[in-house]
Amino acid sequence: MNRMNSTAGPEPALLHRDLSRRTLFRGLGVGLLAAAGAGALSSCGTGSQAGGGGGAGGEGGSLGEVTYISFLPFETLSFAAEMLAMSAGHDAAHGIDLGVEVARGTSPSLQAMIAGAGLVARCNTVDLAAARGQGQDVVNIGTIARGPAQRINFSRDRPITSARDMVGMTIGIPSEGGSTENNLRLTLENAGVDSEQVNLQVVTDNPASWEMIQRGQIDGYISSPDQSFLLLDMQDGADAIVLGDLSPVISDRQYFVTTQQHIEEKPDHLRAFLASLQDAVTFMVDDADRTKTLEALRQENSFASLDNDSVARSALDVQVQNFVNDEEPDPLVTDEEIWLASIEELVETGRIEPVDAPESWMSNELLGT
Repeated sequence: MNRMNSTAGPEPALLHRDLSRRTLFRGLGVGLLAAAGAGALSSCGTGSQAGGGGGAGGEGGSLGEVTYISFLPFETLSFAAEMLAMSAGHDAAHGIDLGVEVARGTSPSLQAMIAGAGLVARCNTVDLAAARGQGQDVVNIGTIARGPAQRINFSRDRPITSARDMVGMTIGIPSEGGSTENNLRLTLENAGVDSEQVNLQVVTDNPASWEMIQRGQIDGYISSPDQSFLLLDMQDGADAIVLGDLSPVISDRQYFVTTQQHIEEKPDHLRAFLASLQDAVTFMVDDADRTKTLEALRQENSFASLDNDSVARSALDVQVQNFVNDEEPDPLVTDEEIWLASIEELVETGRIEPVDAPESWMSNELLGT
């Protein structure tokens, strides 16, 4: 029988970061975020206070602040595009001051965005479908990750080379019910493995979880690419495999999302946000050796995977491979055929009921293409 354990103590659903603009974060108030974490975020006044960016706007004017709700702290290069949009000034070039609030998990980040703490969040297909199933008008307005990136880390003494290898194993995941669990279960099931035959345990998404492998508490754990590269750089006995290499999962893509209400009330702010991210992605894609990207990111950020040259370059390479490909060369544009296939995958695996007009759940109209 599948079991879910947790090694971490209780923590708030939202982690408030009250740092300066130069360190990338805007504060909206502890009370506001605590309410969002409880699923009962109330209005906090004007558009700018609610994270909508209530500046003067208009031709040649500033639109003011736009708040992005992130499901994790900006301590991983999985958010390289968002960090670069801010540190390289792409946000200012499009008339916005991009601020960030950090949520502990995708569901709290979506709830905070829906309630008005920010205009944009980020999630995958499963998360968006779950929100729609709860009656929320969440809309995919841009694809930020087009393929699998999460990796399973393990010891070379007990390698994981196929989905079936994990039967009877205990695999660590950063959060219960989040994208890592959903993607792992989909990967197993698409490979013909009953996901209930794999035990799950909540762990931290950093090399500290390697100690649990060495102690025999887990057999492997899922992490972001940069944290995996950092582990391999630190531990000779460690190895890893891309989760998507075990079995293809169409719905393992990530999107920038907002609500229909936000689209109607703040379309210019959303266009400016997406334009700044398109510029950041294009900058990274064009920067073949990632040198300029690293210089820009390090002006205002410092964490272990970013500070390590080889790890950072490898992680940025993975990000660029996920931003664009030969079949999808336009940054952030969602391919409708792939989008519909991802929804169908969720229907076929029983995660959601059949959907009428799933194309209404996505839009490329705010992108400057």
